[in-house]
Amino acid sequence: MIDKVQGIAAKISNQRHLLALRDSMAGVMPLIIIGSFFMLIANFPLESFTNWLADIGLQTFFNKASDSTFGIIGLAVTYALAHNLAKTYGVDSLSAGLLSLGGYVLLTPLLESEGGMGFPTKYLGTSGLFVGIIVAIISTEIFRWFVEKDITIKMPSTVPPNVSRAFVAIVPGFFVILLWFIIVVVCHYAGIENVHALIANTIAKPLSVLTKTLPGIIFVILIQCFFWMFGIHGAQVTGPIIEPLLLQNSDANRIAYQAGKELPNIITYEFLYNFVFSGGAGCLFALAILVFLFSKSKENKTLGKLTIAPVSFQVAEPLLFGFPTILNIKMLIPFVAAPVVTTLVTYFAMSTGLVAKPVGATIPWTTPPVIAVFLASGGRISGAVIQIITIAINMLIYYPFFRADDKVKLKIEQEANQEETAQQTIKKSSDMEDIISKN
Repeated sequence: MIDKVQGIAAKISNQRHLLALRDSMAGVMPLIIIGSFFMLIANFPLESFTNWLADIGLQTFFNKASDSTFGIIGLAVTYALAHNLAKTYGVDSLSAGLLSLGGYVLLTPLLESEGGMGFPTKYLGTSGLFVGIIVAIISTEIFRWFVEKDITIKMPSTVPPNVSRAFVAIVPGFFVILLWFIIVVVCHYAGIENVHALIANTIAKPLSVLTKTLPGIIFVILIQCFFWMFGIHGAQVTGPIIEPLLLQNSDANRIAYQAGKELPNIITYEFLYNFVFSGGAGCLFALAILVFLFSKSKENKTLGKLTIAPVSFQVAEPLLFGFPTILNIKMLIPFVAAPVVTTLVTYFAMSTGLVAKPVGATIPWTTPPVIAVFLASGGRISGAVIQIITIAINMLIYYPFFRADDKVKLKIEQEANQEETAQQTIKKSSDMEDIISKN
């Protein structure tokens, strides 16, 4: 059973396209975190401070810095995905990335105004993620097919390599752009002026059930926990599918927060990875506290000292493998129950207005619990309070299972000590008999 699950998960997580997408999402994370930093400064929940920023004219520039990073996520993921995917095929990644960008821009509608024409930043940012993903994958596959079939312009060996690579990309690149050109023309005559909206309604909208509804996000959490219990990184399996959606929710909250409007989403990237998974998978920060403070067995006492620091910075692996919680059926109930209960408590606290929703600021994943949610909620104390409450609840959930484990380990240590004492007693007796017999 374990081997089958691990085999299936390995195939999913190592699938070429999903792996390239996961690496691309990780690659653009610095842009998101940097943008979040500027956004939090511009909209810090201290009216005197934000008024001062506005008076000296800096608030606009802080918001612009935020928009300039969040506002190109669609472009960045398109290029990064094509680049990473092309590398796995061993073809020119630069050309694949640039051609994908060309196709992406071609599909993006233009806006007309008195000042001229331009692209809406909405579709260059997170709202364009799904179009960017589709364009990058299809464009790279077309590019790769032409290169592998050797349908390219070949230059003499005396031509510099960089020039030769550029000419190799001309034929496949023409057909890549031609494909998206045909799609734009066909959509136009079919009365579809916005391909982004079409993709959002046909693909993204059905998938958004996973990240827009409480049952959907609980389902995602259960899937992640299931894989974690078999020693597989659950977030890496589900990440390529749900993280683009979660980031769209986060960005919608960011835009509303900057505009001073009601935040539209409870479930965002920060909701899942900061509010719910405190200490990493299984909400293990609670278990780390129990092991550190209340262990009686030597094994757990040592483990507690070694794991409390990394788990405090969201690195759960030492406790996952050291306690262990993975591949340990006895820990299945709390490992699943803790994040589900945390989700329910936090969701309803936010839906009733008792706790501030995430403002769209993506916090570095290594930020310790409580601090992370304080920042993710825009510096609202209610965010920190709800996590302190959920950590306490998680400690109660984990406690009976931790105590049972600690008792077993303590008993084994006591029996080992008794056995060692008995062996020492026998040895002393044997040594005394030898001494007497020699005398």
